[in-house]
Amino acid sequence: MDVTFFAANSDCDYSRFEELSESSILGGGFFTKEQISDLLSCFKCIGFALSDCLWLLPLNFSEALVTIDDEVLKGIAVNWSDEISWENTDINSMDLAGHLLELKYAYLQHSDKRIFALFE
Repeated sequence: MDVTFFAANSDCDYSRFEELSESSILGGGFFTKEQISDLLSCFKCIGFALSDCLWLLPLNFSEALVTIDDEVLKGIAVNWSDEISWENTDINSMDLAGHLLELKYAYLQHSDKRIFALFE
C-alpha cells in the first residue's frame, strides 16, 4: 500500500492524499502497516492509529530521527530489513536507508510538528 509521511499539527485528521499540503509531505513509499510497525519497533516505539488509514508517529521517533547520526540510521535500516514483515520480499537495506534519510532531512524543516503516516 502507498504510504505518505507528512508533518502536521497533532490535531490533523486527513484521510486522503489530496488533503495534504505539498509542503508538508516528507516522503513515502510502498509499505505495509506491519513494515511501518517494524520500523517503529527498531526505534523502540509504537505508532498511534487515529483511523484505519492515518497513524500519528510517536514523538520519540521524531526526536530520534532528527538527532541520529546518518550512519546509525543506515544501521537501523539494515535491522529493519531483517524484520519478519520483509520476509519473502526483495528488499535492499540501502533502499530503506534512503527512505529514512529522505524522511529525516525533509522533517528537519518541520520539526515543530508531528510526523504522520497516511496509508492509501
